[in-house]
Amino acid sequence: MIYNPYTLWQIYIVMRNIHGLYVTYSFFSWLMGSMWIYTTWLISFVYNPHEIKQIEDKKKDDKKKDDISTLDEID
Repeated sequence: MIYNPYTLWQIYIVMRNIHGLYVTYSFFSWLMGSMWIYTTWLISFVYNPHEIKQIEDKKKDDKKKDDISTLDEID
């Protein structure tokens, strides 16, 4: 049993500080967690590190160009 009132006061202050640290940590973890979601959403529009490269289109074969008449040739 604790006989000294000052000791009870010291225990109260320690419990209050521990609770304050817990509440502060919970608040900042909630704040950073919610901000992280929106930050990653915004960054996804700016930079995509896993960009899929597209296949280059095939170039047309112009071997039969001489056989086909165009409007320029008619004029």
